[in-house]
Order: sequence, then structure tokens, then C-alpha cells
Amino acid sequence: MGTTHYFANVISADSHVMEPYDIWWKALGHKFGDRTPRLLDSYQGKQGAFFYSGNRGAPVTVVRELLPTSDAAAKAAEDKGLGAGGYVPEVRIRFQEEAGIRAEVLNPTRMLAILRNPDAEVVQACAAVFNDWETEFVSYNPQRLIGVSVIPMHDVDWAIQELERTGPQGLVGPMINCQAPEGCPPYRDACYDRFWAAAQAADAPVTLHILTGRTLAPLALVDSQTPEERGANPRGMLDLFNEIETVLANDFIFGGILDRFPRLRVVCSEFELSWIPNFMWNIDRLQDPYGFGPRMHLRELQMRASDYMKTRVYHGLIDDAYGPYMIPLIGADRVLWGSDFPHIRSIGLEAQEHVHKLLGALPHAVQEQVVGGNAAQVFNLGS
Repeated sequence: MGTTHYFANVISADSHVMEPYDIWWKALGHKFGDRTPRLLDSYQGKQGAFFYSGNRGAPVTVVRELLPTSDAAAKAAEDKGLGAGGYVPEVRIRFQEEAGIRAEVLNPTRMLAILRNPDAEVVQACAAVFNDWETEFVSYNPQRLIGVSVIPMHDVDWAIQELERTGPQGLVGPMINCQAPEGCPPYRDACYDRFWAAAQAADAPVTLHILTGRTLAPLALVDSQTPEERGANPRGMLDLFNEIETVLANDFIFGGILDRFPRLRVVCSEFELSWIPNFMWNIDRLQDPYGFGPRMHLRELQMRASDYMKTRVYHGLIDDAYGPYMIPLIGADRVLWGSDFPHIRSIGLEAQEHVHKLLGALPHAVQEQVVGGNAAQVFNLGS
């Protein structure tokens, strides 16, 4: 029995490639040696498969096999002969056809960890290697495979050059560090304004994706933790998902970025929706002239603080059970469904059924916006 197509225009605004582990060693090993991200066959006296990314706090992680529980979507695809869809474009197209997906915006996987490496020279070189690999991958079918560039923000001049290099190659917009890298000024600093101006001029949406900021994911540490240390992992996961609030409030809203660049589009990926109404209420309290605002000497905004979340920022939804109830509060034109495939807890071949069940209580026109219409607009994909 084939997939029931409830929607004709499903576009995942947040999917992933699984870039091969060896692309950085092949391109950069001769230059950077042991500083280069690469596979290791032993680590700290243990034999096995490990990946050195240089990720601050967890530079080496175990290469794991797929589990039918947490990796159910990827395992189901693998069992159908589609396991190479993360790195072979023709296989990814076959996956999309079977899943009833028109197109996917393809964010990185291994590069997410590399982006947290404190060695800025290596990170920039690795990002350029990924961007070239992604360019070749999506060139197989640019209508269905939508590529993004990865642009670390340690050096604004380099970031602008990479944005200008990769845009004409077909990468639709930059994924930057969720927060400015450690040791760098916060994004509200005027030193970044030339980058925001360049992204605005290129009509390139800027993606802030989970795992690329300053908060370390407990999953990267769990293999080396003691039972006592694992006891703090729930807090660590909550901190990870809450990191987006810091950068939106401090930098893009009260830091004035969205006021200074009125056509800049920001996409928040993989943070879901349930937190947003409470966040909007809190930032309005900060702005309230009879509340916290005057005592903290916050800058005057051009609109109500919560309105930036409703008009200037796009929000990713994967499987948030409360997400559909949030959409009327946030605005149906602000929400982008994404599968996160092929990552943990992602949505795979069951995409059509999943979005039908998730959004089925909403008006059909709203469903159509969320499952694909908004993504087509944000990423300039046409009709």
C-alpha cells in the first residue's frame, strides 16, 4: 500500500545531509594535521570508531550504529534500501518520492559539532569544504535538494566573502552560530552589521540552528559521564533548547538588529513552538514602561517586542504536541514544518501521515502554509 498524499506541497524546512566523515581530512589533513576533524580508530585507550570534531567540551564522540528506537525514521529508510540518502543525492530523491516530500532544506550534521570548535582557522576551512560538498550534492536536483551554507562568525570579513561566494553557487542562505562564538562580541555589536546588510541584500534567510551555539548538548557527553554527572542532563537538555531565547532577546530584538535591517529574515530551526507565547509575554514585560524596562535602560524598539516574533522571525516545528495550539498565537505565516530527517526522533517515510495527524485540527489553508507554503516563500523556492 503506497503513501497517502494528504498534501501536494510538503517541504521540510529543516532536514539534514549526513556528510561523509572523511571530507575534511581529504581536503585539509595535509594542512592542519591533527587539528583536522577526522575519524579515529581509538581514543583514550579504547578501540572503536570515533569522530574528532574539536567541539568545545566534547571534542571526540563515539560513532554510533542506528537504533530502531531513537533512530526509527533513519532505520526504516535504511531497511528499504534508502540508507545512503544522507550523502548520495539520487538516493535522497528516491526517499523524497516515497515519502511524498516535494523538497527539503538540507542542513549539516557533522559540521554542527565542528562549528563549536574554538580553532577559528580550522572551522572556517571546514565550513568552506562543507559548502563545496553541499553545493555538489544539491546540484543533482536544485528544485528538490535545497542547500544552505555554513558560515562561522569569528571573522565578519570572511563571513561576508563566504556568503557572497556560496550564494551564486546555489546555497540559499547561511546557517551561522546560534550565538556569537566564545571570545567574540555578541551579535548586537555593530561589527556584525555589514554581514546582516549583506544577507538582507542577498535576500538570504539566516538560520539559527540548535547545537551550534555555546550550550553543549548532554548527548555529546553521555558516553564518558558518571551516573552522578548524568543526573544533571535533563537540565542540560533544557538549557540547550532555551538557548535561542538569549540570542533573540539580547541581540535580534532588544539589540536592534531587526530594527536596523527591516528586511532581514531569521529562521529558528529545531526549537519547536511551545516556548514562544511565554517568551513573547516576557519580552513584552521587559518593554513595559511601567515594568522592568525603565529600570534596565533597554533601548526603545520600533514595535511591540512580541511583534518581532510574529513578523520578522520564522519558527521551526517538527513534532511539538502543543505546536498546533501555538500557531494562532504566533501566526500561521511564521511556522515552518521540518522533518529533521535522518536525525534522532526525526520524521521519515511517514511524513505525509505525520503532518496530517499533527495539524489536522487546523484549517486546511493553515496546514498548507505550515507544511510547505511558508518554506517556499522563505527560501525563495517558487510555486
